[in-house]
Amino acid sequence: MSDNLVSVKTLDKEQLKHATIFSGISPKAMRRVFAAWCIFCVVVAIIVVMAPDLSQVFQLTVFGVLIAFTLAMFGQSRIAEGWPAVLSSDNEICVIRDPQKREFICVPASLVTAAEPALIKPNKKALALMLDTQRLSENDVSTLNQAVWPRDDRLLALAHFISRDKACRKINTFLS
Repeated sequence: MSDNLVSVKTLDKEQLKHATIFSGISPKAMRRVFAAWCIFCVVVAIIVVMAPDLSQVFQLTVFGVLIAFTLAMFGQSRIAEGWPAVLSSDNEICVIRDPQKREFICVPASLVTAAEPALIKPNKKALALMLDTQRLSENDVSTLNQAVWPRDDRLLALAHFISRDKACRKINTFLS
């Protein structure tokens, strides 16, 4: 048995930008959301300016809120990297552990035997990365137990914005 096949890694923005995202929100989708938000802000601003008999205080409040939310969205800097749940980087498959810190639990792709649809009780749709338990050391199991939903033989991740079956097919195709 080899030690430390399972590791906790913090990926930087550049690594996330070039990773293959299987589940979660991709950077492309985040850019679309941000563009749609900007268009929404412009439409609301035009409506507020053109509406008769609105006080200047109300107009400034609306503009202030729109600007504040726009800056907050932009300030999170997720437009370039998205919010991935499961991704592949450097021939490893990684599952999110802490999105704010960009922390992932990563395993070599060769350690994953299959990806299957799963359910996290009570009713969260997820995917399970089934691991070759014969190759896991005690340190690996200990690291697996640091996951958001700890298990000794698999990694679990929520299926975000993609069906579980489609995400599993993408992962299984990547593995083969």
